[in-house]
Amino acid sequence: MRTSEITAGMLVRTNLADTELPEGSVGEVVTVHEDPGAGIDIRFGDGPLMNILDHGLDPVPRP
Repeated sequence: MRTSEITAGMLVRTNLADTELPEGSVGEVVTVHEDPGAGIDIRFGDGPLMNILDHGLDPVPRP
């Protein structure tokens, strides 16, 4: 997914395993930084914000 396709409030799913998150974790986009190298801030559940690069995310369709 490209950063330009991601907006605040969007639900996304991780497509890469991480030491802190299993692959397929769903979270809500909080901040999309202007610099693509700065990543995207996402909140997973009630946890803290995590910063993930856009290539590690896929959109979650809303019902």
